[in-house]
Amino acid sequence: MRFVLPLGGVPGRDWVINNYVDRDPGAGVRDYQGGRRSYDRHQGTDWDVPNFRWMDRGFPVVAAAEGRVTAVHDGEFDRNVSCGFLGILKPPNLVELTHGDGTRSRYLHLRRGSVRVAVGQTVAAGEPLGAVGSSGCSTAPHLHFEVRGPGGAIVDPFRPNLWTDPPPYDTPLAVMDLVVRNGPIESEDGLKDPPPNAGRIGPEQTLGIGLSLAGGSAGDRIAVRLEGAVEPEVVTSIVPGEPPHRYRFWNLPPARHRGVRRIVVRAGGEVRASHELR
Repeated sequence: MRFVLPLGGVPGRDWVINNYVDRDPGAGVRDYQGGRRSYDRHQGTDWDVPNFRWMDRGFPVVAAAEGRVTAVHDGEFDRNVSCGFLGILKPPNLVELTHGDGTRSRYLHLRRGSVRVAVGQTVAAGEPLGAVGSSGCSTAPHLHFEVRGPGGAIVDPFRPNLWTDPPPYDTPLAVMDLVVRNGPIESEDGLKDPPPNAGRIGPEQTLGIGLSLAGGSAGDRIAVRLEGAVEPEVVTSIVPGEPPHRYRFWNLPPARHRGVRRIVVRAGGEVRASHELR
């Protein structure tokens, strides 16, 4: 049996794998490449989408292989940003498939009301099961894809030859989303579930600029240019490390953004995102 990717889209633009199965049997962390892109005892693969407003557009989750639906759960709140009290008590929305050799694949944290299959139904590889959400114990919208062998033991889907087209481990630095606010961004949570981007910035307001970033390597730089502003450019150095999905934000006082008409984000000398202001 081999797997197709459990969701569509382009890595670095639409999603990034933020955590892999932890292969370290002790208290340490080790992913399938020997890196630290996981956390202790993590049993699946987490596929992050940029934020909740991307989730709201609908990110289909599909069957990674042909199988029979053996469990479903739906109806739980799907916008959790922490694994706190309610997240621990409430189960995630999920679908479980059992495949011909007894292997099971599980698709967790789905969006409320998105489950499209029923127990007993047979589905083909690539058939829609639901949509990405953040239900249960979840800190941001993502798919937790988990594989267990016939005896229940965790199977790392990144062991050799399990993917028909394996996703890349490393991707270039990418801007998955640009957030622009008429007012300050208080925390990463403001980037996980942002309102629509501001079309106008008040002359006495703080300008909040945030990015949902994926991938990259040491030494990469992000340049945020405020075209028309008194001080037209803000540059920050990005040191990726872990996790591969990161959020960055800046709050600029009026003197720094006065006159701005366009926000342009560049990485590697190329424009990766932009936003027009009136």
